[in-house]
Amino acid sequence: MKGNVLKKFLCTCLVTAAAFAATTISASACTTIYVGGDLVEEGTPFVARTEDYGSDYNKLWFISESGKWKQGDHYVGCPEYGPFEWDFTHDSYRFTYFTNDIYYDGICPECGEKADHYSYTEFGTNEKGVSVSATETLYGNEKVTEADPYRDAEWAEANKSERTGIEETDIPTIILAEASSAREGVKLLLDIYENYGCVAASGVFVCDKDEVWYVENCSGTQYVAIKLNDNMIFLEPNMAVIGRVDLDDTENVLSSKDLIAVAKKAGTFVGDEAKNIIDFRASYARISEKMDQRMIDGLNYLNAAYKYDSDALVADNTKFTISNLDASDKLVALYTNIIVLVDRKLDKDDVFGYYKLSSIGKASNQEIEIFQLFKDRPVETATVGWVGVGNMSYNVFVPYYPMLIDSMYKGYQVSTASAKFTTEKPDTFCTYGTSWAQDAEGNWQRVSGFKAYPSNWKDSYYFTFEGLGGYIANADKITGKPLKAEAKAYVADKLAALQQELYKDFVTTDQLAKVDDARALATENGKTMAEKTHKLGVELVEYITKDEALQPSVFTDVKEGAYYVDAVNWAVDKKVTSGKTETTFAPNDSCTRAQAVTFLWRAAGSPAAKSAVMPFTDVKAGSYYYDAVLWAVENGITKGTSDTMFSPDATCSRAQIVTFLWRSQKSPAAGTANPFTDVKASAYYADAVLWAVKEDVTKGTTNTTFSPDANCTRAQIVTFIWRALAE
Repeated sequence: MKGNVLKKFLCTCLVTAAAFAATTISASACTTIYVGGDLVEEGTPFVARTEDYGSDYNKLWFISESGKWKQGDHYVGCPEYGPFEWDFTHDSYRFTYFTNDIYYDGICPECGEKADHYSYTEFGTNEKGVSVSATETLYGNEKVTEADPYRDAEWAEANKSERTGIEETDIPTIILAEASSAREGVKLLLDIYENYGCVAASGVFVCDKDEVWYVENCSGTQYVAIKLNDNMIFLEPNMAVIGRVDLDDTENVLSSKDLIAVAKKAGTFVGDEAKNIIDFRASYARISEKMDQRMIDGLNYLNAAYKYDSDALVADNTKFTISNLDASDKLVALYTNIIVLVDRKLDKDDVFGYYKLSSIGKASNQEIEIFQLFKDRPVETATVGWVGVGNMSYNVFVPYYPMLIDSMYKGYQVSTASAKFTTEKPDTFCTYGTSWAQDAEGNWQRVSGFKAYPSNWKDSYYFTFEGLGGYIANADKITGKPLKAEAKAYVADKLAALQQELYKDFVTTDQLAKVDDARALATENGKTMAEKTHKLGVELVEYITKDEALQPSVFTDVKEGAYYVDAVNWAVDKKVTSGKTETTFAPNDSCTRAQAVTFLWRAAGSPAAKSAVMPFTDVKAGSYYYDAVLWAVENGITKGTSDTMFSPDATCSRAQIVTFLWRSQKSPAAGTANPFTDVKASAYYADAVLWAVKEDVTKGTTNTTFSPDANCTRAQIVTFIWRALAE
């Protein structure tokens, strides 16, 4: 979750020549998928969620032994969020959990105080077979949160309350320590929401081998919990997805008693009060005008025939929301309208591949645990945890039996310093990213720079795989040269092969049944697989950091240090351009309209147009830009220079290229005051220019002029496209 505060550790930054201190901020981009057992080859549900919170701070994995807290012991959470306080009702159960690295300097990175409390506990399974995912950040709409405010420290002080609500870091700890079943766990959480409230909106799974519950709350005390069935699938990338539900279906839906009343008080209620029906997403959630790319990519990944875009999903959220009502409001089993591959059921690789999508597997990933639930097994082996730590773009999932292991591989528990941000490249291993910084006058700005890794990063499982994915993504910024395509393929192939090996290495239930000490075998098996994976990760980092893995400079006329180097390297890697010749790019040559549209089309993946009718007489069939122009016309990117002319050989102007780019992004609102005297409000390119400035695609030629009619060079065009689509 972690979307409400700046992380207190904020990377201790190196002193730079620019004389500012830089800090990192959180990236609330956790991503969930649930796949019911009937849709899976093995017949087992998969419950999955990443924790996303930046790429600078170590995560560790431990076991909380049974009896850590005795009956009546008083729990105090992180003071950053209240703190939440709780008295344990019995001796705590044993459970696994991930946590922030609070051991390097003894300071909690959330509150900046001595770490005498748990710090962002995530994921886990207890000795009774109950698993908790921790939470996806959700957002309540403003009217609802005014009517039912979050029960945070500020609310408690204003209302003179001795209680503050529960926060993400507390949920796994309390539920796993207390609950002996998923149903008991979800009821406990809902009781806490009612009697204590919550600090922030969230979505969370509580499950065991018999039941999987999913809970959403978008205000201080109101919630909906649903019991998921085996023939449904849903995705949840930081957005409420519980849609229109009949609250009288109490076997499968649990809700706060005032759920409808609070929405009516806020003036946001959507549903049928007489039938006890509410559209939870419409009534409670903050809904964006643009669909999250992760939802778009995820749905299209599950079913390539969808070809959804943002507009389609914003216009009709029943394409992904959960409901128990048919079109006539008749009660039915909970479902979504998501249809997966029609020719077969999903397997592990399909579920794991979801987390390799470029919008999901990235530097912000900290860890993920996917719970695979076997209903026909004894509780000790009924849950298999598939664990990934660090950037998931180049990574694997290591399996284990959470109720049988007595300890974890040491690489999961190596404490380190955080990565340090600097604008000067360090001599040691680093990745690359952005950070907030204060200049000499104290003004905050986002800057790009390097993330220097701690000296013992190779010993850390987290930093090894965070570094692997981060370096591959940013080699061009770190070294001035991108990785060779074959180097990336080598890494991907090695990891894919390892994943298949782990499937075979994972000890079976039959093997466990044949030994005297199943716990010892399960523990050693988990450690061996993790060590094998960690070792390969270090080897792959060493491989990609060799000069031989880097792509040599392609063009003799693209000099190191030029503003367009990264853009040209990206364009070559993505096959947007192959240059004027094999050795020259001609960065200062004028760029024609045909070239500009072709670059943009290739950057979009060279999609085929649906129409074969070319409206322009000067775009001849067989020309290199024919398909690009056809696609651009179909998608409203260009209308030509007249009804029948495209003018392919005319030089592309600054106004034209930003307009092409703006239209390719569905003409988003700019919302920026116009600083340019030469961009009239009535000009066709006015909104495009303001959008381009807002998105840092381009600035004006001076503080007050944009020069819309100025010709663009090939270097400028490629750089504009790179900034708009790649950065």
